[in-house]
Amino acid sequence: MLDQTQPQEAPQDQPQERPLVSIQNLRVEFETNDGIVVGVEDISFEIKPGETVCVVGESGSGKSVSSLSLMRLVEFGGGRIAGGQLEIRDDKGQMLNLAQAKTDLMQTIRGNKIGMIFQEPMTALNPVFTVGRQLTEGLRVHKNMSKAEAEDRTTSRPEQVTNVARDDALEQLEKEHIRLGTTVEVV
Repeated sequence: MLDQTQPQEAPQDQPQERPLVSIQNLRVEFETNDGIVVGVEDISFEIKPGETVCVVGESGSGKSVSSLSLMRLVEFGGGRIAGGQLEIRDDKGQMLNLAQAKTDLMQTIRGNKIGMIFQEPMTALNPVFTVGRQLTEGLRVHKNMSKAEAEDRTTSRPEQVTNVARDDALEQLEKEHIRLGTTVEVV
């Protein structure tokens, strides 16, 4: 038997839950020798609590530029947010416009409130720094952990995924090559 009941709408006197993230009318530009190139034009979407949002599109359609804009990392690649709103809900439930947030505030938000899983796993880590340093850096910066605390937290995870002994886990991660499909979680 097919259930044909209609979903109930929220009562008019009950406010809708605010989104966690809201991007409205985003425009991103890149300055080139040939003039301004628009990388993203008028993209809008929201992410509400409990939702999973996948951004899909053809190569060059602006998926990565939109994500980098939300984290304000597009600026480090020569882009600039030329218009629109990039908002994230803060701990008090208020919407904070990231497009106008100061650099020091963005540093506390990146990796703590929002993060990005990059498309290309082979470029996710910087070869100049050890894997161990890159895994512990976020914990040290965002969770105010000491080097020893961050290493302890980091080395407690690989043994849950592999058979690496806890004492050797960080050293082993630093020596291993990052392979396609390898996942390391730091919580």
